[in-house]
Amino acid sequence: MIHTYIVGGMSCDGCRTKVEKTLNEIDGVEAIVSLEPAIVTITMEKHVPTVKLQEALAAAGKYTIEMSHPKRVI
Repeated sequence: MIHTYIVGGMSCDGCRTKVEKTLNEIDGVEAIVSLEPAIVTITMEKHVPTVKLQEALAAAGKYTIEMSHPKRVI
C-alpha cells in the first residue's frame, strides 16, 4: 500500500535526507521524501501506524508527520 504524508520541520536538503533515512530504517517501509512540497510517499508491506512513524522522526529531530488528506471538492 502507498500513502502520502505531510512532513513538518524540514528546512534544507540535509533535513530531507535525515527524514528519508530515518523512515527507511523502519521495517517494511520504503520512503521517498520531497522538500518542496514537504511530503513523503511511503510504500508499506503492511500497515505502519502514523504514531510509529512520528516516534521515529521525533527521535531523529524536531520533525512531524501527518496523513495527507485529499482536497475536498464542493
